[in-house]
Amino acid sequence: MKTGATPVSTVMRRLLTGYAISFNSRHGRYGHLFQNRYKSILCQEDTYLLELIRYIHLNPLRAGIVNDLRTLDKYPYCGHAVILRKRKNSWQDTEYVLKIFAKKIQQPADAIENLLKKG
Repeated sequence: MKTGATPVSTVMRRLLTGYAISFNSRHGRYGHLFQNRYKSILCQEDTYLLELIRYIHLNPLRAGIVNDLRTLDKYPYCGHAVILRKRKNSWQDTEYVLKIFAKKIQQPADAIENLLKKG
Protein backbone atom coordinates (compact mmCIF):
# COMPACT_ATOMS: atom_id res chain seq x y z
CA MET A 1 0.00 0.00 0.00
CA LYS A 2 1.49 3.29 -1.04
CA THR A 3 1.28 5.95 1.64
CA GLY A 4 -0.55 9.18 0.99
CA ALA A 5 -1.85 12.12 3.01
CA THR A 6 -3.33 9.80 5.64
CA PRO A 7 -0.77 7.57 7.40
CA VAL A 8 -1.11 3.81 6.84
CA SER A 9 -1.47 3.30 10.59
CA THR A 10 -4.60 5.50 10.63
CA VAL A 11 -6.13 3.70 7.64
CA MET A 12 -5.43 0.28 9.16
CA ARG A 13 -6.78 1.28 12.58
CA ARG A 14 -10.04 2.49 11.03
CA LEU A 15 -10.35 -0.56 8.80
CA LEU A 16 -9.62 -3.14 11.49
CA THR A 17 -11.71 -1.39 14.15
CA GLY A 18 -14.69 -1.14 11.82
CA TYR A 19 -14.34 -4.78 10.83
CA ALA A 20 -14.01 -5.94 14.45
CA ILE A 21 -17.12 -3.99 15.51
CA SER A 22 -19.12 -5.42 12.61
CA PHE A 23 -17.87 -8.97 13.20
CA ASN A 24 -18.53 -8.81 16.94
CA SER A 25 -22.03 -7.45 16.33
CA ARG A 26 -22.88 -10.21 13.84
CA HIS A 27 -21.55 -12.95 16.11
CA GLY A 28 -22.81 -11.67 19.46
CA ARG A 29 -19.37 -11.16 20.92
CA TYR A 30 -17.29 -8.26 22.19
CA GLY A 31 -13.67 -7.41 22.81
CA HIS A 32 -10.56 -7.65 20.69
CA LEU A 33 -10.75 -9.57 17.44
CA PHE A 34 -7.12 -9.24 16.34
CA GLN A 35 -4.26 -10.35 18.55
CA ASN A 36 -1.53 -7.93 17.53
CA ARG A 37 -0.97 -4.78 15.54
CA TYR A 38 -0.78 -5.27 11.78
CA LYS A 39 2.70 -5.73 10.34
CA SER A 40 4.04 -3.23 7.85
CA ILE A 41 7.47 -3.07 6.27
CA LEU A 42 8.81 -0.04 4.46
CA CYS A 43 9.83 -1.04 0.96
CA GLN A 44 12.34 1.41 -0.50
CA GLU A 45 14.29 -0.73 -2.95
CA ASP A 46 13.03 -1.98 -6.30
CA THR A 47 14.64 -5.41 -5.79
CA TYR A 48 12.68 -5.94 -2.57
CA LEU A 49 9.51 -4.70 -4.26
CA LEU A 50 10.01 -7.24 -7.06
CA GLU A 51 10.25 -10.03 -4.49
CA LEU A 52 7.07 -8.77 -2.79
CA ILE A 53 5.25 -8.72 -6.12
CA ARG A 54 6.32 -12.30 -6.81
CA TYR A 55 5.39 -13.44 -3.29
CA ILE A 56 1.95 -11.80 -3.32
CA HIS A 57 1.02 -12.89 -6.83
CA LEU A 58 2.13 -16.49 -6.31
CA ASN A 59 0.32 -16.94 -2.97
CA PRO A 60 -2.85 -18.48 -4.51
CA LEU A 61 -0.68 -20.85 -6.58
CA ARG A 62 1.48 -21.92 -3.63
CA ALA A 63 -1.61 -22.40 -1.47
CA GLY A 64 -3.09 -24.74 -4.09
CA ILE A 65 -6.06 -22.45 -4.77
CA VAL A 66 -5.13 -22.28 -8.46
CA ASN A 67 -3.19 -24.83 -10.50
CA ASP A 68 -0.97 -22.67 -12.70
CA LEU A 69 -0.33 -19.12 -13.92
CA ARG A 70 -3.06 -19.42 -16.55
CA THR A 71 -5.72 -20.13 -13.92
CA LEU A 72 -4.21 -17.41 -11.72
CA ASP A 73 -5.22 -14.96 -14.48
CA LYS A 74 -8.85 -15.93 -13.85
CA TYR A 75 -8.71 -15.97 -10.03
CA PRO A 76 -10.89 -13.02 -8.91
CA TYR A 77 -9.48 -12.54 -5.40
CA CYS A 78 -6.06 -11.17 -6.29
CA GLY A 79 -4.80 -8.37 -8.49
CA HIS A 80 -2.80 -10.57 -10.85
CA ALA A 81 -5.10 -10.19 -13.87
CA VAL A 82 -5.40 -6.46 -13.21
CA ILE A 83 -1.65 -5.89 -13.18
CA LEU A 84 -1.43 -7.84 -16.46
CA ARG A 85 -4.26 -5.64 -17.83
CA LYS A 86 -6.57 -8.60 -18.42
CA ARG A 87 -9.17 -7.22 -15.99
CA LYS A 88 -9.92 -3.85 -14.35
CA ASN A 89 -10.61 -2.91 -10.75
CA SER A 90 -11.50 0.75 -10.33
CA TRP A 91 -9.89 0.78 -6.88
CA GLN A 92 -6.59 -0.84 -7.87
CA ASP A 93 -3.80 1.45 -9.07
CA THR A 94 -1.28 -0.52 -11.11
CA GLU A 95 0.74 2.28 -12.68
CA TYR A 96 3.45 2.42 -9.98
CA VAL A 97 4.27 -1.28 -10.34
CA LEU A 98 4.04 -1.22 -14.13
CA LYS A 99 6.44 1.74 -14.30
CA ILE A 100 9.08 -0.30 -12.46
CA PHE A 101 8.81 -3.01 -15.11
CA ALA A 102 8.58 -0.48 -17.94
CA LYS A 103 12.10 0.69 -17.02
CA LYS A 104 13.37 -2.73 -18.02
CA ILE A 105 11.44 -3.60 -21.22
CA GLN A 106 8.65 -2.38 -23.50
CA GLN A 107 5.91 -4.70 -22.21
CA PRO A 108 5.71 -4.56 -18.40
CA ALA A 109 3.03 -7.27 -18.24
CA ASP A 110 5.39 -9.70 -20.00
CA ALA A 111 8.15 -8.87 -17.51
CA ILE A 112 5.80 -9.56 -14.60
CA GLU A 113 4.79 -12.92 -16.07
CA ASN A 114 8.46 -13.83 -16.56
CA LEU A 115 9.22 -12.87 -12.95
CA LEU A 116 6.43 -15.12 -11.71
CA LYS A 117 7.47 -18.05 -13.90
CA LYS A 118 10.89 -17.95 -12.21
CA GLY A 119 9.24 -17.93 -8.78
